[in-house]
Amino acid sequence: MDRRLFFQTLLSAPLLTPLRLASQSREADLEIYLISDTPQTHLPLLLKELNRGSAGVPRSFTFVKTHPKETAIKTALVKSGWIFARQPARIGLEVSFFYLDQPVLPSFSLVKDGKIWDVRSWNLRTLWNDMGQKQNGSLLLTVASLNRKILGKCAGELAVVYVNGRKRDVFSLKKNTLKSYASRGGRVTIQTANGYARVLESSCRHKVCLYSPSVSLSGERIICAPNHFLIEIQGGSVDTVIG
Repeated sequence: MDRRLFFQTLLSAPLLTPLRLASQSREADLEIYLISDTPQTHLPLLLKELNRGSAGVPRSFTFVKTHPKETAIKTALVKSGWIFARQPARIGLEVSFFYLDQPVLPSFSLVKDGKIWDVRSWNLRTLWNDMGQKQNGSLLLTVASLNRKILGKCAGELAVVYVNGRKRDVFSLKKNTLKSYASRGGRVTIQTANGYARVLESSCRHKVCLYSPSVSLSGERIICAPNHFLIEIQGGSVDTVIG
């Protein structure tokens, strides 16, 4: 795979899942989006390469909800030095998952402070390529969020649209809205209706945003990396950080 194709494919990898975004510490927030039927194999490697949970400092992890691979992930993380805690006072790593509507080739993407993180400075290219070559398409999207508080879910009030890192629009979730936006990668069309927001159409290569569930809770978001497009739900009692 040549360099151009690698990065085109990377930007098409799924960055499209509801996340809770409150910052907890001075460390930069980091999110790993991992599509794989065997997340227990890849997640410890990614964390190790990113130097998280190392330097002899124990870090706790927990699951937002029961993960279909929870036992295997727990075993792999504990073996690599993480400490499992059901209700820890301070979370180092929070693991959640979502099912996509259609299978996508295994891959991972990194988001730091809400922005796509260039992986050229890390030894991640080989791992990324190997994942797509050795596995079939997967519906399982595992999200590993570092340095976040565990927040209670509450209904959001607004859908905030960002294009190329800049706020473009704000819609009430109580109103029905249909609007399209031009971006550096093409166009994205969103819809808000009945208290939910979703991507209705997109020019991105793999159309993963179309497979992502609608969002309605404060702090949830949908990200389309190829189009540098983001929808975030705001309102209620959850403060959010926008990259």
